[in-house]
Amino acid sequence: MATTTTSTPKPKVNRIGLQVVDYRGGKTTLCAGCGHNAISERIIDAMYEMGVKPESVAKFSGIGCSSKSPAYFMNRSHSFNSVHGRMRRRHRRAARQQEPHCTRSHG
Repeated sequence: MATTTTSTPKPKVNRIGLQVVDYRGGKTTLCAGCGHNAISERIIDAMYEMGVKPESVAKFSGIGCSSKSPAYFMNRSHSFNSVHGRMRRRHRRAARQQEPHCTRSHG
């Protein structure tokens, strides 16, 4: 009697060997209709497809709903929440510091 071997398909990985799940974050608590989740999903897709190392990304956010957004994608990256009106300044300063870090601001 012949035996058949069933192989488990290997998970799909990008050019740096990461799965798309490596770019996800915590479970969202944002409203379904606000659009923040759609934006977060596109960021996840883009970073995965470009093969960006999550650890080389810094995410900046202000206050309000957007301040929670960085928790919902790229949980291995760096996040910084700033007070009202200061986030963009912090983002600009950080973006000037070191390359090839990728920065993204919300709010």
